[in-house]
Amino acid sequence: GTRSGDIDPGIIGYISEKEGITAPRIISILNRKSGIFGITGKYTDRRDIVEAMKKGNKRAKLAFSIETYRIRKYIGAYMASLQTVDAIVFTAGAGEKSSELREASLNGLEKFGIKLDPKKNNKATSRNIESIISSDDSEIKVFVIPTDEEIVFTEDVVAILKGNYTGPHTYKYIFEYSSYRNKLREEAYKKERKVNE
Repeated sequence: GTRSGDIDPGIIGYISEKEGITAPRIISILNRKSGIFGITGKYTDRRDIVEAMKKGNKRAKLAFSIETYRIRKYIGAYMASLQTVDAIVFTAGAGEKSSELREASLNGLEKFGIKLDPKKNNKATSRNIESIISSDDSEIKVFVIPTDEEIVFTEDVVAILKGNYTGPHTYKYIFEYSSYRNKLREEAYKKERKVNE
C-alpha cells in the first residue's frame, strides 16, 4: 500500500526540477510514501481503509475508489489483450481478505460475463482455502486463491543448492502437480471451521 503503481516516467524529472528533490529521493517516495498511504496519509491496510470509509473519511474513500478503478481497468485491459478469459483470481493480502475490495473491483463488469455472488464473496475470508465467489451463471469464474510465496522461496533455494534450478518459467513447483495438497493449510482451515461453528 505504499508504492505509486504506474506513473509517467517523466514525472521524476518534473518533480526533481519543480521541488528540488533528487531522483533517488523521489524514487524512495514513490516506493515508500505513495499509493494508498500517500492518498490517505496514514493507512496501508485495506481493513483500516474500509473502517475509515464507514466513518466518512474522504481520503480513505478516494484511495479505495482509485484502487478498485485501477483493478477494473487492468481486468478490462487483459480481457481485451487475451480475448478469451476463463477466470479472474484475487490473491495476496487485499485480494484474499477484503470482500469489499473484490465487490467494488468487479462492480459494473456484469456485461462482460463477470457476475459476483455476494454471499460467496462475503464468506471467502479464509487464507487457508480456495474459494469460488462468482455466481453459478457467471460466464467467467472468479476465485479467491491464497498465496503460497513461502513454498516458492523454499523450493527455489533447495533447487539452487542442488544445482537443478532452471528458472521461474521452466521449473516445475510442487503445487503444479494435481496431487499436491498443502496439509498445513488444510489443518488450519479445519481449525477455523471448528471455531466458527
